[in-house]
Amino acid sequence: MLVHGVTSSSRTWWRVGPALAERGYRVLAVDLRGHGSSPRPTAGLSVADLATDVAETVEAAAGPPVDLLVGHSLGALVALELVAVQPGFARRLVVEDPPGASSIDWPALAAGIEADTSRAATAPDALRRDLEAANPAWPAGEAARRVADLADCDGQAVAAALRPGVPFDLPARLATPIPVLMLLGEEPLGSILLGLDRKAAIEALGDGTTRVLPTGHNIHREALAPWLAALDTWLVP
Repeated sequence: MLVHGVTSSSRTWWRVGPALAERGYRVLAVDLRGHGSSPRPTAGLSVADLATDVAETVEAAAGPPVDLLVGHSLGALVALELVAVQPGFARRLVVEDPPGASSIDWPALAAGIEADTSRAATAPDALRRDLEAANPAWPAGEAARRVADLADCDGQAVAAALRPGVPFDLPARLATPIPVLMLLGEEPLGSILLGLDRKAAIEALGDGTTRVLPTGHNIHREALAPWLAALDTWLVP
């Protein structure tokens, strides 16, 4: 089960999904409320609301437990919420660059979401060219998918939900009894788990494993081979 981050969609897993299928998994990638092809919300964009949606999707598809639950950024918080409120929902958990409670400037993030989603709707070609120029290592087609994600996101609703901040205790959530792999980008390259938040999260993981990969926040997009290598190593008994 793959859970994307804010302003993204199931499209973001376009290379991860097939790679996991090759490893024998049946893969399901969700569009969170207000993202992708999911309905536009009038309310209910909390982490708990999103976790409930994901649980309902899994129940409709095959039912828990999920063998491998993967969440990126906001999706990591949703995944952690799921395993906290529904013991037995997943057997293993991968959290990719989750945010730190004090590492995010929430009003600035909300303003950026409004600007980016608006531009994706009004000037998609220019935005795509800018993304390609800023990210030369991205594979062909990645920038176009990113623009499509932004265009499909309900930027106003998502920004309004995030602007006051998202209350969560990442270290407490990471202290789960199931095996956890935490994949982090490097702080200077754009990871959003920073400083004391980062230290506390790593220390809280206990018997879990943390891998820091040579990239920024969007690890599966920017460094897929190391992402998969870290997963393969962790999955080996």
